[in-house]
Amino acid sequence: MLRRIIPLLVAAALLAGAVAPAPVGAMSTQSEIALGQAEDQQIVASSVIETDPLLNAYVQGIAGNLWNQVARKDVPYSIKVIKDSQVNSFATMGGFVYVNEGLVDFVQSDDELASVLGHETGHIERRHVLTNYSKAEILNILFGIASIFSPIIYQFGGLAEAGLMAKISREDEIQADRYGLQLMSRAGYDPESMVTMLAHLAVLQNEHSDAVSKYLEDHPDPNARVAHLMGYPELDPSDVTAAQELVQASSDEERARYEFSQLRLDQVLRKDPQNPEALLELGQSELALGLPSKSEQTLAEAAQLGTSATRAAAKERIAALRQMEIQRVSLTKPDLPKLQSAVTAAQASHALGATEIAQRAAQGKDQLKAVTSRLETLQYEVPDLSRINVRRGSRVEAIVKNLNSITRSVNSALQDAGGDAGPIGGVGTLEKNKESGLLKDSADVYQEMLAPFAMRPVPTQSLAIFPSYPAMLNELSLADGEMVHSVDAARASLTMLDQTFGDLDEFLKALDHASLSFNGDITQSEYMSLQPMMRKTVEEFSAAATAASQSAQLFNLARARLLSNRITLLGLGTSPQIYSTLRYSLQHRFGMDGIDYRTMLRDGITPGDVAAATIIAADIKSTPQSVIAEAKNSGRTVIDIANDHKMHAWPLEIFMGLVYLDYTDDPSKELRKADGTLAVDLHKLGL
Repeated sequence: MLRRIIPLLVAAALLAGAVAPAPVGAMSTQSEIALGQAEDQQIVASSVIETDPLLNAYVQGIAGNLWNQVARKDVPYSIKVIKDSQVNSFATMGGFVYVNEGLVDFVQSDDELASVLGHETGHIERRHVLTNYSKAEILNILFGIASIFSPIIYQFGGLAEAGLMAKISREDEIQADRYGLQLMSRAGYDPESMVTMLAHLAVLQNEHSDAVSKYLEDHPDPNARVAHLMGYPELDPSDVTAAQELVQASSDEERARYEFSQLRLDQVLRKDPQNPEALLELGQSELALGLPSKSEQTLAEAAQLGTSATRAAAKERIAALRQMEIQRVSLTKPDLPKLQSAVTAAQASHALGATEIAQRAAQGKDQLKAVTSRLETLQYEVPDLSRINVRRGSRVEAIVKNLNSITRSVNSALQDAGGDAGPIGGVGTLEKNKESGLLKDSADVYQEMLAPFAMRPVPTQSLAIFPSYPAMLNELSLADGEMVHSVDAARASLTMLDQTFGDLDEFLKALDHASLSFNGDITQSEYMSLQPMMRKTVEEFSAAATAASQSAQLFNLARARLLSNRITLLGLGTSPQIYSTLRYSLQHRFGMDGIDYRTMLRDGITPGDVAAATIIAADIKSTPQSVIAEAKNSGRTVIDIANDHKMHAWPLEIFMGLVYLDYTDDPSKELRKADGTLAVDLHKLGL
């Protein structure tokens, strides 16, 4: 009889009966790769793998740059993005690296993502994962990933096993940091970003955020890791020459990290005020940060110094700035009292609607607790398949595959409905002293839009942004509507889950009493009796997962709309010179530079629209011009076009965030002082 013993991993069934792991020194690379491939099959079967082409190309591009530097050339490295809001990453044998979408959303630059992937690559290069496999012996490295109800198993059923794996792996974490630091430095990424990444993790740790709970289970304290890192030459400020600082600043500028570039160039110029290369690069960074006049002054100074090549480059950039100035278009000053009144009314409407949205989300949290409680009960109905040698092509294998499908659907539905990147977990509230989530982000945008009206005189840059306000208010209104609908859709998906648990219970009980034939398989007759229940349960859970994914799509569309507004509020459309830096940033990231300045103004397109259209075009293999034309012809917004083309909204939000961070990273908080200490205490670092 398939009697249940304890709620073990379904994945263990497919690995049961495998030969005992060989000692590390005795295992060939080919054997390691084969084991990694077997584990990869289980991870893919039990997880939702992100298929968005642009996000995968982005992650694979950074990973590929790192892997060009590795020593183990016989390992076929690969990476997959798991659709999971947890901030986490891990590696298995044979070159397999996995990163959660929540971590890609969490990092604030390409360099920070490179630090994470470099760390995971370090485990494989140093054969740590293989070592742990040998040490752990019967412990399955997939624990907490491929269980039938992994959120419940992880939380209640597997802490002892997970803790043991954590203690084993922690011994290698510092060495992986060291190797990852070397790897990212060789690949041209800023080694300081490993420190800033750990600093951001420390903030979440101090806030006891659930988003990093799994990461912290098998990674040491971020503050302790920073202390180790500070002893390495890549992060020793006394070993960094002015020439190296200039190279790093140029690299930052090439990757549109303008704030970081400016800070480093200022440090170079404090030591050498007439360094022509530093002045040349500083002029470009100042332009990106909204200081065209200052940029021209700095370039004029560079034009008087240095080599003939440096002087010629400075003069060429000054000429380009002046040519751009000719393109400047004088915009009609809007009716300020009327515009202010419109923003104030929209703000009040948002505050009123936020109360209802938060109430619905609170009801959704109650539903989520009820679903979780029921899952906790159902886990004890899961048969123990770990002692069965599952043969390929057998009826038991078919059952295991269907259980994995159920696992994937349940986990996906819970993530999309209730996770940090889902409506119930992420919408937040505007309740006083408890402001949080997307509702707070939206309220902050309204505040930022209203701020210039209180200034006397109104700043010139704000006057140039005001014509975009009507379009921005429309985006905010649409975002509010999407928040409402996303919460309702998430709650509906939880209801579908709850209703399906009865069918699952019936199926599990029937499975528990099924008998095995002499060859270790379920009899044909019993399989035929189980099949209708199994098929119905799989289909119902799949439908619930689909409904939850639609709720998450709406929620992330709202997040993308807010980021579109934030990009516009940066003032990137206030002059052709500043706008040129946005086009450069888009070209660097997505291989196309949006639309020209005059077209943007003529068609009433905001810089946020341009950024969104470029990202969408890169994702669906189109052009920004086509995306914008489609929006205008349909009377819809650019963000709507992403949804029309079935682009995943979470990657859209991630890339919109990266464009925004190109201009708003705060190096004064993140880079270290000359004495090697962090600019601020890690515990006080803001995200």
